[in-house]
Amino acid sequence: MKPISCREMKEIDSHAIEKIGIPGIVLMENAALKVIKNIDLNLSHYTVVCGKGNNGGDGLAVARHLILKNKRVKVYIAGSIGSGTDDFNTNLNILKNLKADITYIQGEKELTALKEDLQVSQFTIDALFGIGLKRNIEGIYYDIIKIMNDWSKQIIAVDIPSGINGDTGEAMGIGVRAAKTITFHAVKKGLINCGGYAGEIIVEDIGIPQRN
Repeated sequence: MKPISCREMKEIDSHAIEKIGIPGIVLMENAALKVIKNIDLNLSHYTVVCGKGNNGGDGLAVARHLILKNKRVKVYIAGSIGSGTDDFNTNLNILKNLKADITYIQGEKELTALKEDLQVSQFTIDALFGIGLKRNIEGIYYDIIKIMNDWSKQIIAVDIPSGINGDTGEAMGIGVRAAKTITFHAVKKGLINCGGYAGEIIVEDIGIPQRN
């Protein structure tokens, strides 16, 4: 399949959910399983960094599967508490019920904790921002990405490296430098021209029907 724009991907998602009737949470679960498929599971300590959108929800589902495989998992969530999408919140509530180790990044204290954790963590999952990013990264989000880049042993990005424009490949102020990117359904145009931020690009099918 040829590279597609973010607008095209959103239309494909909407068609699958609204016209075909596939619940978004099902697509999120499928995405998480495909990320797990591409993670080195011979390690013991993983860090998952999530935003509050559906990309972050993918990350939370990835964290759950790692926990169920008896891995040590630390989850960091950027953004205000209680502002996530419905599917994000579904996966967050599951993690809470599993007594997962979750930290909400709100200031310097949590940024320091993230830095210290990444120094001992063996693998980072980037689920901070997806293809919907439209403005430059700044403030605490800039700090999070810089810490991830500076201290992670290796990073796998969920759908697209956080901070990368999904259409142009431009780093929006800063971008996660991933060793591998697991993108869904089709490669996004921005991944083709992102100057190496994406690392190895793997396209995975998550059960979205082709549109006629």
